[in-house]
Formats: sequence, structure tokens, C-alpha cells
Amino acid sequence: MDGEIIDYSKKIIEYSNALGSIYVDEYRRFLKDEFEDLSTKQELTLELLRTKTRTINELADYFSISASAASQLVSKLEQHGYVKREINPHNRREIMVDFAQKGLDYHQHTEEIQLHLIQKFYAKLPKEDLKTLLSLYEKIYTIAKETP
Repeated sequence: MDGEIIDYSKKIIEYSNALGSIYVDEYRRFLKDEFEDLSTKQELTLELLRTKTRTINELADYFSISASAASQLVSKLEQHGYVKREINPHNRREIMVDFAQKGLDYHQHTEEIQLHLIQKFYAKLPKEDLKTLLSLYEKIYTIAKETP
């Protein structure tokens, strides 16, 4: 493999990790104490629900865990009022997971934090740079999803 590709890739990973750390610090600074009880996997589950309702099997696939383990993860979130389960009316064997009230509150707080991050960092870049960055992330994501 080309040494320059390795060097560039290592730097990209290093910056990506550093940015991730900055984002985590910003989230922790702005999230209310009421959300301190969430584990990383639980936070990721709530992030997945921001875009759409998910099934237990979709969550299991995302985390590469069994449906039983995904169900236990959802149970903990359900006990704390973040999510609710419903039987899929179109396929009664599927369990759908969606936000409950505390999950909606969490979602609203994370929306405010994202707007803060956009204003603090991304809005300072020209639109063309943002388009290029988005395009590159989409390409890397596609490669990552297609590569076993």
C-alpha cells in the first residue's frame, strides 16, 4: 500500500477522533443532568430513532448483537421513559421502537446542541467546503458499509 495514503489516512483518523472528543465534551456540557444515566449504546439508540422508528432487529443489526440483547437494551430505555415499543400493524411479528416523552425531550436537547455545533464550527466554513466534506463522508460511509 502507498505510504502517502497510509500517512494521510492516519492523520484523517486522528483528526476525526479528536473532533469526536470535542463533540462529546460539547454534548456533555449542554445536556441536562437528567440524561446522565444513559450509556453510550443507549445514546446511539436514541440517535438512530431521531431519523425514524426502528425495529428490534434493525437495532440488533446496527450494533451487531442478538435480537435478545437489543431487546434488553430497549427495555432499559423503556424503563426510564425514553422509548416505547409497539407491535408493527403491518407485520405483527415485528416490534417497533419509538420515542416516549423523555426520548422526545432528549431529542429536543440534542437538536439544540447540534445547532450550537453548527454555529460554532461548521457555519464558519464556506458552503463549497461543506458540500465537499459531506460528499467525502458519504463516500467513506458507502465504502465502510460495503466492505466486510
